[in-house]
Amino acid sequence: MHTITSDDRIAIAELFARYCHRVDHGDTAGWLELFTPDGTFEVAGVMRLEGHEQVAAMPSVVAEQGGGKWRHQITNIAVDAGEDADTARVTAYGLVTDWGNDGKPMTFSDYAITLVRAIGGWRIRTLVATAP
Repeated sequence: MHTITSDDRIAIAELFARYCHRVDHGDTAGWLELFTPDGTFEVAGVMRLEGHEQVAAMPSVVAEQGGGKWRHQITNIAVDAGEDADTARVTAYGLVTDWGNDGKPMTFSDYAITLVRAIGGWRIRTLVATAP
């Protein structure tokens, strides 16, 4: 059985903090650094982006639709060991609020994420956001 160390947990929490800041501030290059080259980003029943070319579109979609006022939060991050020492399974909650509309919640999702350890840290292989 593989274990997730305290250092891994800190690095994974940092990954998701960067995820939120980068998507909210239109940092496409920084956003892509968080994903494996073949990584996928999916909002169940709405969209599925595969690979860096498609995943790169997300920060501009957020900027255009949210006018720079949307803010993502990822909370209740639970990390479990994956099938080997270089993978992890994460469940978390994702909240998006709209600060152009008094900070009102826009969406709330359950996240199911697979991470892989790469040079430079953990990266997202798959992320699926599903409405509860």
